[in-house]
Amino acid sequence: QMGDRPAEYRPVERFTRCLLEGSDADLDHVLEGLRERGLGVERIFVDLLAPSARLLGHLWTEDLCYFTDVTIGLGRLQRLMRELSPAFGTEVAHPPNGRRVLLVRAPGEQHSFGLSMVAEFFRRAGWEVVSAGEGENTDPVSAVRREWFDVVGFSAGSEARLDWLPACIAAVRRASCHRELAVLVGGPVFTLRPHLARQIGADATTADGSE
Repeated sequence: QMGDRPAEYRPVERFTRCLLEGSDADLDHVLEGLRERGLGVERIFVDLLAPSARLLGHLWTEDLCYFTDVTIGLGRLQRLMRELSPAFGTEVAHPPNGRRVLLVRAPGEQHSFGLSMVAEFFRRAGWEVVSAGEGENTDPVSAVRREWFDVVGFSAGSEARLDWLPACIAAVRRASCHRELAVLVGGPVFTLRPHLARQIGADATTADGSE
């Protein structure tokens, strides 16, 4: 139930309720107000959109909303992020530097909002992003054997999705045409238990896209 968290979470809870119950015009009005008050797109991404996505997942796992509610809410977040992305890319000028990252979500993952946000941060920093998003089945082993990538990032929403990762990471490292390939992992399970990253063979994990 919303409303029983510390005060700093209240704006996220109000925005999440708007995602579930408000109109698109209501959401646009909220974001316009934040932008008019000078809040940068990075802070909107990290302090509002990302925690709202996590809260939607929490509400679903606690049986406080339906899976369809989460799907609709995340779809609305995706729309807002797409609309904010042009401004996000121009707030800080970074020339393209030739670095490439492959972002892959775990098999069976229903949503890719978090991965999409990470992609936006990489693009803003001048990286070329190849992403396995909705409707795509990118085989990371084949991809790194065929193309040069500096980083491969894997997203896993829950511990139940971790079984495939150690063998996949090891296979990606063996197949990569870049011998110094860096492997990142992310998702709620790593936010709660960051030590798992090293245990499954990754180089690092971070709490959010800006890190």
